[in-house]
Amino acid sequence: MFKPELWQSHDEYRTIVSSMGRRLSRNNPKYSFDSYDGERQKLLSLNLDPLLELIPSLYSDGGRPAQHQAQIIRSLILFVLLFNKTKARTSLTSWVRNVLPGSISLTVLIGCPSIEELPPLGSYYDLMNRFWMGTRDACSRSSLLPPGKNGRKPKKVIGPDGKLVEPEDTCTTTTRDIVDAVMDGRPASPNPEAALQKIFSLLAVFPSLRLGLLDAQDLTVSGDGTAVPSHSSPYGRHPASCSTSCPFRNTCGRHYSDPDAGWGWDSDNETWYFGHTLYMLCSRNNELKVELPLLMKFTDARRHDSKNFLYSIDDFGRNGFGLSPRNVCLDSAHDNIPTYMLLERWGINSLIDINGRAKASENAPDDITFNKDGHPLCRAGHEMKPWGNDPVKDAHKYRCPLRCGSIKKCPYEAECSPGSYGRTVYIKNHGDLRFHPRIPRDSQEYKDTYKERTACERVNDRVLNDYCLQQLKIRGRDHFSFWAMIIGICIHLDARYKAAHLYAA
Repeated sequence: MFKPELWQSHDEYRTIVSSMGRRLSRNNPKYSFDSYDGERQKLLSLNLDPLLELIPSLYSDGGRPAQHQAQIIRSLILFVLLFNKTKARTSLTSWVRNVLPGSISLTVLIGCPSIEELPPLGSYYDLMNRFWMGTRDACSRSSLLPPGKNGRKPKKVIGPDGKLVEPEDTCTTTTRDIVDAVMDGRPASPNPEAALQKIFSLLAVFPSLRLGLLDAQDLTVSGDGTAVPSHSSPYGRHPASCSTSCPFRNTCGRHYSDPDAGWGWDSDNETWYFGHTLYMLCSRNNELKVELPLLMKFTDARRHDSKNFLYSIDDFGRNGFGLSPRNVCLDSAHDNIPTYMLLERWGINSLIDINGRAKASENAPDDITFNKDGHPLCRAGHEMKPWGNDPVKDAHKYRCPLRCGSIKKCPYEAECSPGSYGRTVYIKNHGDLRFHPRIPRDSQEYKDTYKERTACERVNDRVLNDYCLQQLKIRGRDHFSFWAMIIGICIHLDARYKAAHLYAA
């Protein structure tokens, strides 16, 4: 059960740090309290009191009262801020059992006045599991699943053009199905990480909003996914009770340490991986030159980013407490009509690259494709020549590049443009949202705004490499989601620390 009177308020924490910190700094240099000045300032800027309105509902009405919950959260954040800077490196067990008890300075920084009051390791994992709203039965050590649950590692497929072919999403739910659910006011999917997303909004997004690091009136959001391999075997293991002489050894169930993981395609490295997809919504502060995550969501490794975005933006609307972006920047993987329709319905400017491999206009011929700027390409892949506007048809006219002298020869000349004038294509003005978004694709505003899409790539690098998410020996979507939330809070604390020093100067 949760008792508010046992919660350490932010004022109590500041008092402990300021009073005991002065004594530690003054009495003996060996305590090294001053060497953690940056971490101290970051933790002092983190007010955990808003959680008092949320986390009581996550506890039962009976049982032993929970203690040191605020101290555990600060300890986890300090642990992440000091990744690879202490003897614990990235081991939470070593941090709790060895590093904290051996340093009164770190003990004070998490809000404990003495080493005797440090919470045990089990309390850390109890807190992590409490914030997960879904079932965890499949992660228990006694849970057995059918052998071959994850299947064999898929093979690489070479397309007719000699390049690797990215596999298709096998899920039967389409982007239109997801958008229809969102427009009807129904949740697009179950969201077991809802509590983590709300906590992240309360501790990271809203404080940064109040400090001016995010502009609620002119917010540009970028979305992108990245591969996160799992440190587990895709083949599972036999239970201890199943001996090598068991006649049913090849058919009995197996234990999978990460049952949520699956095979996915890493487009950056062009290879298959076993793990999860981390999809993030991010924003950039151009003045401070920092990128900030707004929402982080772990999804199936094989789910396409076009669906990941729709699930994420739906979660953001439900758990972002009313924060709405003005612009959304996405790459060509998100180029589909339902996404444009949803953003148009919400009054959000969509800045999405055109996917040249797909038929991108409902009023264009089947053999006409488009580049990322929305310019029609002929059958041979050359840009067709703009030839003015037809007021009668209310459409832009494009002519064959061969007949206009833009190219010297074409392998499809006889089939495509037998006449001297050449083939013409009309693209209707305001014919669909792809080619005529709220901000014109050929405008300077579109180009300047779309540059902020790289915010996701920089945040990906910070999460996976700077804050070592890929090196953490964790398994299960619940623990991946929890640690991603902690890392996201640390990224916001870094930005606040940078802003405080920049404005002070």
